[in-house]
Amino acid sequence: MHNPTYSKLAVFSLLLTVLLLAPGKPAAQVNMNMPYSIYGVGEVHFNQYIQNLGMGGLNQAYRSNVSINDVNPASYAAIDSTSFVFEATMFGHFYEQETTEMKQQSDYVSLGNISFGFPVTQWWRFAGGLKPYSQVGYRIRDVEQHDQAGQINYFYEGSGGINQVFIGSAFEPVNGLSLGFNASYLFGNLDYEATATSDSAGVYQTNLTNTNRVKGWTLGFGAQYHRRISDHRHFTIGATFGHEQEATVNSSDLLMRRLQGETFFDTIADLDREEGTMTLPAHYGFGVHGRLNRTWAGGIDYQWQNWESFRFLDDPENFNNSYRVAAGVRYTPQAETFSTIFHRLEYTVGLRYAQSYLKPHGENLDEFGISFGTIIPIRGSLSAVNINFEYSQRGSTSDHQMLENFYRLNVSVNIYERWFMRRRFL
Repeated sequence: MHNPTYSKLAVFSLLLTVLLLAPGKPAAQVNMNMPYSIYGVGEVHFNQYIQNLGMGGLNQAYRSNVSINDVNPASYAAIDSTSFVFEATMFGHFYEQETTEMKQQSDYVSLGNISFGFPVTQWWRFAGGLKPYSQVGYRIRDVEQHDQAGQINYFYEGSGGINQVFIGSAFEPVNGLSLGFNASYLFGNLDYEATATSDSAGVYQTNLTNTNRVKGWTLGFGAQYHRRISDHRHFTIGATFGHEQEATVNSSDLLMRRLQGETFFDTIADLDREEGTMTLPAHYGFGVHGRLNRTWAGGIDYQWQNWESFRFLDDPENFNNSYRVAAGVRYTPQAETFSTIFHRLEYTVGLRYAQSYLKPHGENLDEFGISFGTIIPIRGSLSAVNINFEYSQRGSTSDHQMLENFYRLNVSVNIYERWFMRRRFL
């Protein structure tokens, strides 16, 4: 039977999401300081299933009737024929960056994925949502001594990012085989600012701002084969693919200067460049996931992206092809015990190893992470709260590189409701 309490909960979650995304709201602002986001399109979140962070981020073969795996659209076929699924994610990141000469810390909290899914017909499932593609956020300072101008201070700051709104569908042409696709609209600004100041009188403070407005459509495909062996044993094989695609970039430069003691800047140049393109890399992935019995489930994934072909405004970049290997398990100690909430908690553990597309100083940038989490069911429903934590490390302090330690906390809410049931009144 339909439960009006959880309908209100879903509506409240949706309203909260809208408020968080409203322009000018502090909760939607991101204050991050990641120096490597100066390269390319910043820190890339592409093909991450944040809700499964506790299992290393497994996504290729993972499917669930109470969660939206937006990485592999074929998984939408697992949504029940009478249900509506909504989920929203918040994440907090704490970073430590270290070189042989200095050390710094930074942190930020941001809204993550928002998604929903529901059945259209017995053989067609639909899903949509909003999620980040990449983020830019850094503040870098440098100093130079000049004979005439004295000490010159250089400040470099970047902000913004690319988001994507996606809609997708999944179909099951034959029993056990599901096929799906996602159409995503990319949008956002990548802003880069450089400022030069001097402690000498009569020297102008100069500021150059480069703004890049990104927009465009991308298309991705997925497939899953699901086989049930018994009531508590099944496995799934999954794969995803996306070909090389292009997005539009409108770039502009604003150059300003002012003398010390002055309040306003003088505009020296305000230029709009010709419209250009950004080449997004082709990608593919595959994996397997299965349940062994009532208490244990797990899987392994592999993903690859062709970042060597990346172009920004037709300029090639010196990037690596990136890859990512992830493995994770899920443990439910007393799956059929319903007396207390603690008997129904699920626990997850995962590992991942990745090579970033970035190649600072010509060296590969590798990353290793370990994660764990818990799934807290909401009593009387299939809705749940997921809490995941990950520690990962990237880079090193050798060869003028930077060592980064990441601490990520992810909290997501899954709302599952029966919305498409025919009522009968006696």
